[in-house]
Amino acid sequence: MDLALAAAERDLGVGRAMAAPGWVRDRVLTILEAQAARLGITAMRAAERLQRDRSAVEEIVAALRVGETRFYRDPVMWEAIASAVIPTLPQRPVAGLSAGCSTGEEAYTLAMMLAIAGKRFSVLGVDRSSEAVQAAREATYSAEAARHLPPAYVRRFCEVDGSVMRVRKELRSLVSFEVCDLVSAVPRGGFQIILFKNVLLYLATPAGEAVARRLLGELDARGVLITAASEVPRLCSVGIATARISSGVTAFRLGPRTGSEPPPPPPAAPAASGSGFPGGMEGGR
Repeated sequence: MDLALAAAERDLGVGRAMAAPGWVRDRVLTILEAQAARLGITAMRAAERLQRDRSAVEEIVAALRVGETRFYRDPVMWEAIASAVIPTLPQRPVAGLSAGCSTGEEAYTLAMMLAIAGKRFSVLGVDRSSEAVQAAREATYSAEAARHLPPAYVRRFCEVDGSVMRVRKELRSLVSFEVCDLVSAVPRGGFQIILFKNVLLYLATPAGEAVARRLLGELDARGVLITAASEVPRLCSVGIATARISSGVTAFRLGPRTGSEPPPPPPAAPAASGSGFPGGMEGGR
């Protein structure tokens, strides 16, 4: 197990080795056992082969990077974006980035929110998995995926047919997706909003912090980078400047940390969401 995690961290900056949580270790063991069964060897031998078999390491990394994703995940964060971030955005076209977009739900949720606010915008989603990116481009999900979205979002942005839901073409035209390994490179900015949520969990130190700093470098002067609440302390610990955007949400921004920011508070209770659908601007990244 430790051999496999060390190989993933050494070669691709993924895994967090000995600090990996239990679910990560369980998933790695499952992949190792499957590799061993295919080769007719023990799991220990399969782990030892990782030192010289990069494709086997890639298989483990791909399994680790398949995380949970859904529309409107973490309503507290989305409400903070709607009430405290979007109103401060410039009148010029807004560029948003979903870094580690998986199958696209987060990128489309951001696009829905920007459209409701009447902004001209483009949203780019990037992920290391070509299969996830293809699924995001198709924008077809189970109807159950809509259960977390506010009803007004579903009515205005989605087409539901029986058990299938698809994001409407008008919104899809404003969202693009690219295959990108964030450990190797990040998309060029400048972005006003970067969502970098539930990705640091999969990245070793210092690879994760380095990715966050490169993403911060692609923000415009007033842009914000938002992580999951559980990831805030990790970036605060290396001195990245914070920006409190609501009582329950702390983001990151360009510039030195002043040291005066209070520690992040516990998440607030979800608030009611808005509705409406002014149009956006086609184009962008």
